[in-house]
Amino acid sequence: MSGPTEHVTSADATRIAFRRIGDGPPVLVLHGALGTSLSWLAVAQRLADRFQFLLVDRRGRGGSDHGAPPHTLGKEVDDARAVLAAAGPRAAVIGHSFGGAVALELAREAPAGAIRRLVLYEPGVNVAGLIADDQIKRIERLVDEDRLEEALNLGTQQLASAGLVRSDGPIVGRPRHFLQLARTFPREVRAVDALGSDLTRYAMLDIPTLLLVGAASPDRQRRNCAALAHALPHVHVEQLDGLGHVAHNTAPERVAELVGAFLEAA
Repeated sequence: MSGPTEHVTSADATRIAFRRIGDGPPVLVLHGALGTSLSWLAVAQRLADRFQFLLVDRRGRGGSDHGAPPHTLGKEVDDARAVLAAAGPRAAVIGHSFGGAVALELAREAPAGAIRRLVLYEPGVNVAGLIADDQIKRIERLVDEDRLEEALNLGTQQLASAGLVRSDGPIVGRPRHFLQLARTFPREVRAVDALGSDLTRYAMLDIPTLLLVGAASPDRQRRNCAALAHALPHVHVEQLDGLGHVAHNTAPERVAELVGAFLEAA
């Protein structure tokens, strides 16, 4: 199991929660849009004898506060920076999906040497304009009306239509704590949309990077990752055969194998 919840205070005074698990060099983990600090627990447990993971609840999730509006990617970067300071020097960073966009911006702004290694799993980049504003507004209205299951279904349908993930069918009968994730979904779509599609911003990223790409992910997602790999100067790409966007849940042993080997490399 993970350790007790700890907190740091972000630049805008928002309390951000994280859990520690394991012992060894620190690894900060930033989950995706439909996740919490527990999303990467299965991977962390398999590597806990080699690394200490700091599993973050991104703002508005789990034990973290929402913070004052408006929500921005920059605020999430500030949150991650606060946990990174708690991790200690030369931590590695893992970012998945939206958390991958946060990880990239964190790494881009970090002082030289502050981040030892970077792991990105299908990060949310190069997606500007793929979900129409009227659809985001529909999701926001559903959230405001507390129709959270409908909001999540519409959100996942839009992601699938945009060619970013493959939908596994309607979200039905999920527990209330999962449905609550709908509340942060539209604001995160807007935040990553505002990032734009200029991947050259990462061309000076002087950090060894592992980019994980699901072979079963949609063509657009794989093309986005290929474009990011072209922009990054020190990247190694690993394809997850037969897997898609959530292999850390469906095949944690495979993800742990790749992540552990990369983080231990000289």
